Amino acid sequence: MVYDMILPALPFIGGYLFTYSLYKMKLVKKALHVNIWNFIVGAAFLISAGAGFILLLFMEFGVKLPINPQLLYWHVELGITLALVTIFHIHTYWKSARTTFFPAKRRVKA
Repeated sequence: MVYDMILPALPFIGGYLFTYSLYKMKLVKKALHVNIWNFIVGAAFLISAGAGFILLLFMEFGVKLPINPQLLYWHVELGITLALVTIFHIHTYWKSARTTFFPAKRRVKA
């Protein structure tokens, strides 16, 4: 099975650039921009995790249905989308996320 990476990425890249531009132009508050992308992260996770769980159950019980390949396809596509949206999420929260990647500077006790 061949998976697309560009096709599912384009609407998310465009959508992120659109909401980020609205935020930078001060047409929407940062909270709205963040809430939209938090919703997208949550929805993509629930759909992808749900599809993965159903596939796991099918595999565990030996159920082979015609829908299995399509379910696997959309599970992987949404996983790709989640990875992309995670990059956007790190961009939005970079100031607080960088402490995860880089240790905090040593503080001098007075």
